[in-house]
Amino acid sequence: MPPVQHADTLDGSQPGEPVRSGQERPDDSFVAVATAAAISEVEAGDTRPPASAHPSTSDSREAPSKPVGRIVTAVVSVMVIVAGAFLALTAFDAHASVPTKHIPPHHVAAVVTPATLSVISPTMTASVQVPATTDAAAPGLTVNSGENESDPFLYLDSNRYYLYTSGIPSNPTVNVPVSSTTTFSTWSPVSDALPVLPEWAGAGFTWAPDIHQFGSTYVLYFTAILSGTGQECIGDAVSSSPTGPFTPESAPFICQQNLGGSIDPRVFTAADGTNWMLWKSDQNYGGRTVPTTLWSQKLTKDGLGLVGSPADLMSPDQPWQSTIVEAPDMLEVDGTYWVFYSGSWFNRPAYAIGAAKCAGPAGPCADTTDAPLLGTNLQGSGPGEASVFADSAGAWMLYTPSHAQGGNPPRPVYITRLGFNAQGPYLAAGGPPPDLVPTPGQSTSSS
Repeated sequence: MPPVQHADTLDGSQPGEPVRSGQERPDDSFVAVATAAAISEVEAGDTRPPASAHPSTSDSREAPSKPVGRIVTAVVSVMVIVAGAFLALTAFDAHASVPTKHIPPHHVAAVVTPATLSVISPTMTASVQVPATTDAAAPGLTVNSGENESDPFLYLDSNRYYLYTSGIPSNPTVNVPVSSTTTFSTWSPVSDALPVLPEWAGAGFTWAPDIHQFGSTYVLYFTAILSGTGQECIGDAVSSSPTGPFTPESAPFICQQNLGGSIDPRVFTAADGTNWMLWKSDQNYGGRTVPTTLWSQKLTKDGLGLVGSPADLMSPDQPWQSTIVEAPDMLEVDGTYWVFYSGSWFNRPAYAIGAAKCAGPAGPCADTTDAPLLGTNLQGSGPGEASVFADSAGAWMLYTPSHAQGGNPPRPVYITRLGFNAQGPYLAAGGPPPDLVPTPGQSTSSS
């Protein structure tokens, strides 16, 4: 068996980025002062000359000069001021830029303006209106890709969406299912992005795939059983295509055997273009009740190595999480970092999805509420294993609507839109990401 590479045996430099503070929120005193100023203007009388209805032409008609005219003008001014302040205080949606080769669309940083969310990237700035909340009892929409497995991950490349999930334990086994589309209504047939596993990986159980492009090379990260141990480790594989076939590296990428193993890899790209690997140490493997930990560490420029030492993002501290936090994924909104994660046991109804606020890509992260973002609802018992996707049109969360059960019955992929307000992320109304224009010569569902 090839030697195991540990994440905590690299050079001793410390990862981390400076914390970027968000814009300060205007308070109610702004509205009060502005309103008082407008009312005072009415009481004192407006001595300015009347404005022409059409400044570019000569017009001898005067604007109303009686007190009632000034009152109407002041009232309209107050309404405009109050409306502007209200929009500055209300919810905003999370968006990101058009994808580039080095900053994936699902994790780019976003900044906010009072009325809309604007997204800054090396390529463009976009603004769209704030989304409304959705029905909390049934927030998700089914993604009919045919991949009825957990840990969904959506990737955008060359004007196509690619959806990856955990392996399908059929005969033959599909290690990393992938399907693609330009519209969420019609998907390509499912293929296997990783048809051959590395020698260290046990067959039949490949979990939580993630993909990222480094230069001209795509790197696939996945979780597999470390043969002969019962623990799971994170592997990596390379390809020139997002659908593979990917060729795995000979040794595990991250394998903290002293902590029960390592699972659930996710890549986060910071605003400065630095790529980070997020994952979970699997202290609860085999039913153990030792609290788990979420980690973050910088990636090398080619995505095939780690820089510095791993940083501890968070561990469970809420009753609903039991002793487990897992499946981390990060998004930056207006300079604030949020890590989305699953808590509790994946095979129990208490399984749920939470969101914690982070000081930066290296943490630390802490919950801002004692309740999960999404728990058991009319669409399923024990939702979890989420990932986040963002582009210039919005932010979405893909997840499994129900907990795992004996016999591994099919579990469809669900998607819901995300919004953000002063309290943090919320489940928003709206459909899936927008349809794309197919590349010439391709159909909407061709691979």
